[in-house]
Amino acid sequence: MRRTVRQLAALLSLALMAVLPAAAAARVPHAEPPIAVDPTRAGEALRTEAQRYRNLQQQWQPLARGGSLKPGDSDPRVAQLRKLLELLGDYRGLPGPLSGTGGGDAKRFDAGVQVAVERYQHRHGLVINGITGSATLAELAVPPLERARQLELNASRWDKITVPKSGRYVLINVPDYQLQLIDKGRVTLRMKTVVGKTSSRTPELRSRITNIVFNPSWTVPRSILLTELLPKARNNPEAMHRRGYRVVNYGSNHTAPISSDGIAKAAHGDATLRQVSGPGNTLGRVKFVVPNKQAIYLHDTQAQSLFGLRERAFSHGCIRLEQPEELAYALLSEQGWDRTRVAEATTGDESLNIRVEQPPRLFITYITAWIDDRGRAQFRRDVYRRDSAETTPH
Repeated sequence: MRRTVRQLAALLSLALMAVLPAAAAARVPHAEPPIAVDPTRAGEALRTEAQRYRNLQQQWQPLARGGSLKPGDSDPRVAQLRKLLELLGDYRGLPGPLSGTGGGDAKRFDAGVQVAVERYQHRHGLVINGITGSATLAELAVPPLERARQLELNASRWDKITVPKSGRYVLINVPDYQLQLIDKGRVTLRMKTVVGKTSSRTPELRSRITNIVFNPSWTVPRSILLTELLPKARNNPEAMHRRGYRVVNYGSNHTAPISSDGIAKAAHGDATLRQVSGPGNTLGRVKFVVPNKQAIYLHDTQAQSLFGLRERAFSHGCIRLEQPEELAYALLSEQGWDRTRVAEATTGDESLNIRVEQPPRLFITYITAWIDDRGRAQFRRDVYRRDSAETTPH
């Protein structure tokens, strides 16, 4: 039932977008580019934009200290905000037929300022609400010279990415918390992701998605076993059993109920815990196998509420997907799978491992700046603080 509700919500969202009035749709910031960023040109575009930001430094003035600003406010800082957003290219006057009429109160937070703030928030990966709260004010306080440095750093990162010239591939950008499936240079599927927290960072990775496992079991990695699950198993073994956890000896597939003896074996490194497949499994209903040495994979999740947050660094390093069934359908459709068959495979407790006959390349990247298809710079927060640790290339 959880899957049905989620799919219906997606269909309802699409239906609502289809009937938005033209005037309202014009106020919605451009969502995501239909054309994928071309890594072969991204570096050059970022370096050009970096020079533009360096040129802005002399004219740049930070906002005076103060609290948030919202539509309808009258405040001298609104005039500063308007000027700053115009300098950055986000303010373009009043929207619609009022544009270019001139006059008005420069201190008034009018519709033109609101739309400019929304554009700015979209470009910086912020919650788009037209209000300059603490997060938006923090981004506005970053000097253009620092932005230029960020653009240069990411130009160097893009230079190292080589994607297929034809066919399809999957691109996951950790700081943007997003997956894109790209086919022939166009984005055909996108979804939110949850990535590794700062203490268990998702690594950059080049691999392929070779298999899809429906109703996977989960063999607990030793680091998670020792720090999180063994204490829970000692305190309440019955609850862990109800959640589907069993003791499995290393070197065999034999599983047994959680017991004092099994917990002792796991603590000494002779066994671990495994969660059986089913509706309560930590990996959810779908797992995507990605051969790599770091044991990273993509998977479904029970914690759907996390996708409602803008910043989503909560995992132990693996990538959690908002719509895993949609990715499974996209990868298996050429093998005769439709959405009904995918939905059927995710029911029950039986595990099913399907090989992807044409496994797409997978790129997990760390990009905090790029140029979108409208030629505008996009920035994301440096969640792992790699920008601040790296030296600007010369």
